Amino acid sequence: MQFTNPLFLFGVSAIAIPILIHLFNFRRYKTSYFSNVKLLQEILQKTKRESQIQHLIVLLLRILGITALALAFAQPYIPNKKYDKQSGTILSVFVDNSFSMEAQSQESSLLNEAVEAAKKIVSVFSYNDEFVLITNDFNAQEAQIINKDELLSRLVDINIISNSKTLDQLLHFNRNITANAPKTQKFAYFISDFQKNQYDFSSLLKDTTLFSFLIPVESKGINNVSIDSCWFDLPVYQIGYNVGLTVRISNYSNDEVVKLPFKLFINNEQRALGAVDIKPNSFTDYTLSFTIQHSGIQAGLIEIYDTPITFDNHFYFVYEVKSAASIIAIQDKQKNKYLQAIYGADSLFHYESMHVDKINYSAFSSAQLIVLDQLETISTGLEAELEKYVQTGGTLLIFPAEKTDIPLWNSFFATLNVPNYKELQKNELKLGKINKESIYFKGALLNNVSETWEMPTVSQYYSFENKNVPAEEIIRLENNAPFLTAYNFGKGRVILSAVAMNDFYGNAHINAFFFIPLHNLGLMGRLKSPLFYFIGNNETVSIPQKATDSEDIFIIKSKDNNTEFIPEQRNMGNETQMFLHSQIQQAGFYDVIKGGTTFTTLAFNYKRDESNLEYYSLKELEKIAENSQGKIEMISSHTKDLTRSISDNLTGKPIWRYFVVMALICFLSEILLLRFWGKAKIK
Repeated sequence: MQFTNPLFLFGVSAIAIPILIHLFNFRRYKTSYFSNVKLLQEILQKTKRESQIQHLIVLLLRILGITALALAFAQPYIPNKKYDKQSGTILSVFVDNSFSMEAQSQESSLLNEAVEAAKKIVSVFSYNDEFVLITNDFNAQEAQIINKDELLSRLVDINIISNSKTLDQLLHFNRNITANAPKTQKFAYFISDFQKNQYDFSSLLKDTTLFSFLIPVESKGINNVSIDSCWFDLPVYQIGYNVGLTVRISNYSNDEVVKLPFKLFINNEQRALGAVDIKPNSFTDYTLSFTIQHSGIQAGLIEIYDTPITFDNHFYFVYEVKSAASIIAIQDKQKNKYLQAIYGADSLFHYESMHVDKINYSAFSSAQLIVLDQLETISTGLEAELEKYVQTGGTLLIFPAEKTDIPLWNSFFATLNVPNYKELQKNELKLGKINKESIYFKGALLNNVSETWEMPTVSQYYSFENKNVPAEEIIRLENNAPFLTAYNFGKGRVILSAVAMNDFYGNAHINAFFFIPLHNLGLMGRLKSPLFYFIGNNETVSIPQKATDSEDIFIIKSKDNNTEFIPEQRNMGNETQMFLHSQIQQAGFYDVIKGGTTFTTLAFNYKRDESNLEYYSLKELEKIAENSQGKIEMISSHTKDLTRSISDNLTGKPIWRYFVVMALICFLSEILLLRFWGKAKIK
């Protein structure tokens, strides 16, 4: 047994007072003479022996009462040997301020409950201890050890933010702060709703240097619906095209959602409306159709109405509609009339033919598609520029020449990681398998079209070596040899054709089966920029334009509040990469500006990690604590007196209340003894 205030033990010396009183009042019995014995009927019958026993019992009760009272003021407790607060303590308090803490509990928001619980926790510790306050911000202010008063003042400034951190990230952040702290004992209190997608306790269970306490704040039962993603069925953005935008909406509850309405806005104008039914704990994909009416950057917003969790009710996306797709054909002979017919005569394309000796490399960055049309050789300079072009997202289509320098081309193919030319095969074959699921064919053919149409014939074709690289087969010959195949390289694509648009190879080049994928290649040539980004993923944004000097920089500016910042940016080939480093905290649209001109617009959404409101139950947390071998404890935030519960947990079991009760019993017994002992009438 130990004492919180041992100086009060000197109060035990007060027992000398009743002892002295007892000694001075302890007198011999005197003989009294009465003239009339009838008066003795009103005198209590006492004997000398009874009086001595009574006085001794009263003295004992007074001594015990005073002793118990002194012990109570000294606050005795049975110490918890697991914790040794005398050796110095550093206390880390994590207050969860993620979106899910917006939910309401029985009294207020979960965040308010968490802040109040943190105040009670800190009040238990002394001013000699050291403190760390951690939220999901992970800012420089939190990466330091502070005192008790500073922590209490910072608690009132905690607000809901978009980023949520995993338990592993919290532990790593805390470890970096406290690693060199002189205090030998480390405590960590985690105050959160403990969403399962955020907390994996495996690392905490392995940590032998930290005493951890889990304090769950419980919300009411919440149903949540969120917009999780969207995508276009075909990435063709041209004026007059009817496009399908598929929206994924998830239902994170045990109740079915019926006829939930949602709206699509393009540039603040409502363009489509839908309603979905979603089964419990499931999602549905719904396709909205609308016609592209304007060119330029298009800012899209999908909106639903769902409470009380609202951060995932909006989804922002951006796409760009160009008036005409830029197509460049590089040739070393006369212009190809077939390419001119596909691209040059169509208003959807801006077609430009360049001679191999007069190439405008600066035009590559804006080209949707570059076609190498029957070049017998290729220079190293052109190789380098084409590699950069494809690496940064461009599409390169290669038609073989009748007389090709195979070793030279295979060297270039090795750089692009695509199969090599083998040799020219002079076998007459028909086209065989058409991949109708390819993005270059999808929706353009009926299911049975390849069975009913007469397939075109090739009189000769180039074969390719087998190479184990991912590929999208667009068309194969009837002998299963590749005819038109797409390969990914960097952010772009390389399309290899076994034949060229030349009568030398047969009649496939004048057939619709060849025309359709080539036409769509022009429309989809340069792989589109992402429709959206998620805040907190430290996204890298690529802009297909590089800076020319140190003053040539991009600025990112919010459309909502006009705040702006200069991101870290580097030239990478023919593009500029911007590293955002979590500088964007609010969902919405952001313009990328250079020289006062808006170059493009980016859409940012909050991550949907917290949309799934699945929490650890109290029983699950208790089981985790049981498996921690005493390193983790669970304390309910609804404990009647949280401060006392935490204090008792750290210092040990207090027993001063028992001594107070003992003192009261002793003093009450004394009163009753003096009041009723020996009262009897003489009959």
